[in-house]
Amino acid sequence: MSVITREDKHKNVIEFRPLDKRYRYKVNGETKRGVTTLISARFGKAPLMLWAKKLPLTALEWQLESEGKSKDYIYNFIDSLKKKIAELEIKDATTGTLMHSYCEDYINGKKVVPPTTEPLMTMFGKFTKWWDSKGYKVLATEQTCYSKELDVCGTFDAVVEDKKGKTILLDFKTSKAFYPDQPIQIATYKKLIEDSSNLKIDSYGIIKIPKDSTEEISLRMYEPKPSYLKGFKACKFLDTFERDFLKRNNEYNKLKKGKKNVSK
Repeated sequence: MSVITREDKHKNVIEFRPLDKRYRYKVNGETKRGVTTLISARFGKAPLMLWAKKLPLTALEWQLESEGKSKDYIYNFIDSLKKKIAELEIKDATTGTLMHSYCEDYINGKKVVPPTTEPLMTMFGKFTKWWDSKGYKVLATEQTCYSKELDVCGTFDAVVEDKKGKTILLDFKTSKAFYPDQPIQIATYKKLIEDSSNLKIDSYGIIKIPKDSTEEISLRMYEPKPSYLKGFKACKFLDTFERDFLKRNNEYNKLKKGKKNVSK
């Protein structure tokens, strides 16, 4: 099990398990929630995404039935499509993870063996040219931080100093577009960094590294606003409310089931 441990300026021992799917963060031995998990639960729209994936398959199933295809043919055809979709989703996620790793190694001056497959070859080639043109001085990368006030952990991508001496927090994204959850995430990272270390962030931005070979790398800077951090606090409040509701709902169902058993 891979565990990355660091001590912050308050002597808190922060543990990060990057390969784990759940309970990735601990502070002084106590499990903590992660920034990305809390935000994605509100912006990821998981139920809607599942519905959107299922709808075309259902429509295709109806179409095959109307064409007189047999039930076993339809089942095997739809099952094959589901597997292909799953493969594409894994490939897409892997591309993003690998690109983050390439970026981190490159900006830290490590010797990088360039990727040999697309779209990573094109993405990495564009990134290196773009990064070299900026003249950033890297101050820190991939560090896990904790805010006692927010009681959450997070791992930022990079903190750099620009040519004007300004300290900038940067986050690498391989998404198709810029989304409203991104400034909320990076603003929260700013709070975590400043609460956990001696770094002071002047501004922050998102570097979008597109998978589409026809698009160029773009940087969108965000003016630090209290509303972004309020957005995160709203996500955290809804998470706490939801977890508390589910707990009480489970207790109610158990109590109700127990009364039914007694009446029998």
